[in-house]
Amino acid sequence: MVYIYTMEYYCSTLRKDKVIPFATTWIDLDGIMLSEISQTEKDELCMTPLTVSQVSDDLQQQQANLTQQEHILEGQILARRQAEKSSQESQRELKDMIETLAHKLDEKSKELRELRLQNLNLQEALKKAANFSGPCPQDWLWHEENCYLFSSGSFNWEKSQENCLSLDGQMLRINSTDDLEFIKQASAHSSSPFWMGLSRRKPSHPWLWEDGSPLKPHLFRLRGAVSQEYPSGTCAYIQGGAVFAENCILTAFSICQKKANLLRAQ
Repeated sequence: MVYIYTMEYYCSTLRKDKVIPFATTWIDLDGIMLSEISQTEKDELCMTPLTVSQVSDDLQQQQANLTQQEHILEGQILARRQAEKSSQESQRELKDMIETLAHKLDEKSKELRELRLQNLNLQEALKKAANFSGPCPQDWLWHEENCYLFSSGSFNWEKSQENCLSLDGQMLRINSTDDLEFIKQASAHSSSPFWMGLSRRKPSHPWLWEDGSPLKPHLFRLRGAVSQEYPSGTCAYIQGGAVFAENCILTAFSICQKKANLLRAQ
């Protein structure tokens, strides 16, 4: 009788310590005549599937470990790339911040230079102001661009002229109705006459100011001895808001005039 078994069955029977039926011929399905191989070879054949299975399991485990390590490495690589990207972004942000701060520092430096210049100009102006007592000397009256002084002594016209010259000025000159109104208000407290810098040598001559310029017509009307002729000439004075003509040899108070020392920004 010939029993036909697979090698797997043969080996499993040996592992379970079962009795194998006696047979003159054992044939494996793979075509191997078991009776034709030695017992050692049979044992090796029985051991082979088990060894392959173990190796297969080991390989699967190793593959799983490798896969896990691969995932870990991929995660580490991704984290490194993200860190590098974050670092690059941080560097760009830091660079932008530095440029912004540098620009602001430059602007502040310009502002500081301007403030220092303004401070120097202000100090210079304060120095000038400290030495500047006002547009007019003491006891002089300030009106627009001129200073006016009402004398406390009575002199003839020529002496009055010399007195004004000694004070770096000249006798009163009226150029406008505004000047005339100011003088009227300033002399309203006194009823005394005050010489001004207007005169003429003869009645036939024109009225002239000290610098030789003629009197503007219709600025004011002269009263008094307008047509009289005097050896020393005819001079004008103001009294009570009106302008009169009189002999220059007579004595009266006088009004001196000079330019105001105005503080102008340089």
